[in-house]
Amino acid sequence: MKAIEFLGAAGGVTGSSFLLTGDNDEKILIDLGMFQGIEESQNLNFSPLSFDVKNLQAVLLTHAHLDHCGRLPLLVKEGFTGEIYATEPTKMITEISLLDSAKIAQEEEREPLYTKEEVEKTCSQIRTVDYDTFFMIGEWQIIFRNAGHILGAASIEISQPSLNPQVIVFSGDLGDNPQDLIQPIEYINKADIVVMETTYGGSVHPQEDVLAILQQEINIIERTNGVLLIPAFSIERTQQILHAIDSLKNRGKVKNNLPVFLDSPMAIKVTEVFKKYPNLYNSKLVLDTDPFNFPNLTCTKTVEESKGILQSSNPKIIIAGSGMMAGGRILHHLKNYLSSPSTRLLIVGYQALGTLGREIEEGAKRIRLYDKSIAVKAVVTKIESLSSHADQPQLLNWLKEIKDVKKVFLVHGEDEQRMALKEKIKTDLGIENIVLPKRNEVFNF
Repeated sequence: MKAIEFLGAAGGVTGSSFLLTGDNDEKILIDLGMFQGIEESQNLNFSPLSFDVKNLQAVLLTHAHLDHCGRLPLLVKEGFTGEIYATEPTKMITEISLLDSAKIAQEEEREPLYTKEEVEKTCSQIRTVDYDTFFMIGEWQIIFRNAGHILGAASIEISQPSLNPQVIVFSGDLGDNPQDLIQPIEYINKADIVVMETTYGGSVHPQEDVLAILQQEINIIERTNGVLLIPAFSIERTQQILHAIDSLKNRGKVKNNLPVFLDSPMAIKVTEVFKKYPNLYNSKLVLDTDPFNFPNLTCTKTVEESKGILQSSNPKIIIAGSGMMAGGRILHHLKNYLSSPSTRLLIVGYQALGTLGREIEEGAKRIRLYDKSIAVKAVVTKIESLSSHADQPQLLNWLKEIKDVKKVFLVHGEDEQRMALKEKIKTDLGIENIVLPKRNEVFNF
């Protein structure tokens, strides 16, 4: 390899993108994610690409979260006609994510990054690859490994064996290992250079009994004839919650006749993708052909069906997007139920600064919703440990398995998290050459 340029997720956790130049000047792009969060970051999405797409030999996609795939259609807009490589589940979920992104921009009358047609063209250029199978792109030798993060997520090993013996590994996002739902992280044996995520590089996930907390919340609304609202991200988190409710119903811990509404068209589509790949489930789920289905589960696809939930008698559970309560159908349910003391609101994911979810999480007594002031009388509970990201010990365990590492680039994390992991890697693993790159910084090898 000749050089690497860090185009995003360098000093932050969004906009993942890395441009790799080979010894023969061939270029491949790893991810092209959307910048999310504060307005300044979001504006970066509209900045011109810093490279000529006609010089790209290919694109490698680690997984289908928007902060990794969300700007891919910009390549097509700029005239890229090459191939994008991803696992089959990643291809399917990426199409769902990008179409949803384009649709939301249109509905909110914001300037769209791209159109539905550009998304469809982009997805037609995705070629699927299997885990653990070497393939060649020009002089590049590439292999995808299971990252254990979300369905289809991959770490990627890249080399140019005919030109240079060096191997570079991109971790992608590594999973909270092990998960109940999908297969655990696949460890990598050897590499010279590692580009590694650090989302929770300075943190240790709390130890919680997720099933016990969820059972308690459900049992309370069963007794009080209340409503349990669960704002959940469409990819992975919703499926984790469905599987947990499935387990509780199967074991008789909650009532079989308790209605559960999955009120998110995107989450419904993603769940159908999960059902296609039981071979990628955790081994203890292999005999369960559908861990996402149970008595009295209703999937509400249309707006009319969603509105009909209000007419359904209590008790009931409503799972709806968005996970940070920043938009989506969960807002209508908050409007209808948040002012009732018999409502339980279960937060199951990170709530970013500036979101309605963070406001409620921090104890707001009233919120503004649809230009109305709404009292928060619901009981708010949070599950802290449901994460699809590895924490510090898990990140260290992953890196420890890679032999002969000479250089580590720490990305996809705030500087505080990156610095904490850097010191831990030095003290625990004895690796000294650790770099915290900045956005648009180029390193020559």
